[in-house]
Amino acid sequence: MKRLRFLAVLLLPLVAGCESLSYYAQAADGQLALWYAARPVDDWLADPATTPTLRTRLERAQRIRNYASTALALPDNGSYRRYAELHRRYAVWNVVAAPEFSVKPVESCFPVAGCVSYRGFFAREDADRYAGELRAKGLDVF
Repeated sequence: MKRLRFLAVLLLPLVAGCESLSYYAQAADGQLALWYAARPVDDWLADPATTPTLRTRLERAQRIRNYASTALALPDNGSYRRYAELHRRYAVWNVVAAPEFSVKPVESCFPVAGCVSYRGFFAREDADRYAGELRAKGLDVF
């Protein structure tokens, strides 16, 4: 896992473009940490330490996932087949901003993902800092 993080940090300058290197670093580190923490749902269900609340939610998610594949003919792939206990309320905090009196959001553009109307952060503090920078520019921020 450390090798993957090291490789991701080495590759960041190649994709950084006009975006800050620190944003890409937190995104790569956060995504890798999420992948590393994830375990197959079946492992969670088999673990006696899994809380009843989490067990119920995971079982429901699997029933919904199976229904999507069998009844709706959606792809039966790895989606929703792993779960990560992150010990925080959200996996990611998204910051959305728009000019005052506008409903057109400010876009962030990335080499791989293209342009999106938000910017995601894996730490609340980073999201709050970025939101503050946008507010200082006179934007409405959520």
